[in-house]
Amino acid sequence: MLKLHTSVIKKTLLISFLIGVNCLFLPIVANAEGEESQLSVKAELPENQLSKDAGYYDLKVMPGETQELVLKVYNMSDKETTAKIEINPAYTGASGSFNYSIDASKRDESMKIPLSDIAKTDEHVSIPGKSEANVKIRLVIPMDGFDGIIFGGIRVTDIGNGNQEVTKNKEQSGSFSISNKYAYTIAVRLREKEEMPKSDLKIKTIAASQVVGRNAVKVNLQNPTPTIIDKMTYDAKIMRKGKSETLHEQKVSEYRIAPNTNFDFPINWDNKPFQAGDYQLEMTAKSEETGQLWEFKQEFTISAKEAKELNDKAIDLEKDYTKYIIYGVIIAVILIVIIILLAILSRKRKEKQRKKKSNNQVKRKSVNNREKDMRNGTRKKVAGIRNKSTSQSRKKR
Repeated sequence: MLKLHTSVIKKTLLISFLIGVNCLFLPIVANAEGEESQLSVKAELPENQLSKDAGYYDLKVMPGETQELVLKVYNMSDKETTAKIEINPAYTGASGSFNYSIDASKRDESMKIPLSDIAKTDEHVSIPGKSEANVKIRLVIPMDGFDGIIFGGIRVTDIGNGNQEVTKNKEQSGSFSISNKYAYTIAVRLREKEEMPKSDLKIKTIAASQVVGRNAVKVNLQNPTPTIIDKMTYDAKIMRKGKSETLHEQKVSEYRIAPNTNFDFPINWDNKPFQAGDYQLEMTAKSEETGQLWEFKQEFTISAKEAKELNDKAIDLEKDYTKYIIYGVIIAVILIVIIILLAILSRKRKEKQRKKKSNNQVKRKSVNNREKDMRNGTRKKVAGIRNKSTSQSRKKR
């Protein structure tokens, strides 16, 4: 029982130590991606190590040089396990941290020499229970040398005991990362000179997109130089083209940019629907470490098709009823105009009918009067004839 407690304490202390090292020395990454692993890792630092107290490889190298690095992998379980070893370049994540989980096929076009091109090792290593293994990495520096920094990481994943892994990178697909494996990454930073080239920052693209199902505009920024840009602060504003009112703004600080990488800087659309039209980005980026400042002003367009497709997929979207209100007002005005016109036409029709009826009555009265006059005239004539006949008869008598 005492032996069991001692083993647990040792394992806990070792994991705590590794996490502490990760916090103190930011380039090293030891992060869980699922259930707890029985593996741990340690970099055996060579003589050409620049940062002597670091937990990662920070090496000064020479053109044409060949070197063997040793990475110790410990298996603290009782059973044999297998570790998968990957060597990847460092990428810049959307959250401003370094990402070592993507292979060189996704690298930026400015990255001429990815770490995986000059560092080779076995893809899988078996480690007996309660034992350790030395993973050897063969490093071959190009004869022509290189400027700045070559930066990447050695990623160790426990794939023993039938663990499964399903991973989709968020920067590439916008979906969640799902995994039940545990991985450690030891950073590798190579340089030939102490002097670094001057850093640069550019905008590659601006596009309407989504982050975890929510509308956002992504500004793809590129560091085309072989330098790490540290302690970055960003202030990005979006307004309608030709307008000064800020529609959406994003401010962040303490971000980092890996050498020769591009990454998406998302500007939250605040759960509002996209509206088609022309927009303008105004953005400042500053390295608090070097004092370098970049200022950007660039226009971009959101098409009606993009807006509809993204709005249809968006979650927690605040519906904008403004256009429906405008449509309702327009329809109401049209209906009122139609009703008024119909009322006017009806009134005119009735007036016309009334006049026609009045005219008919006058005509009818006139006809009746003429008929009456004719009857009266006829009566008078008949009476006159009778009177005349009577008078003549009397005379004859």
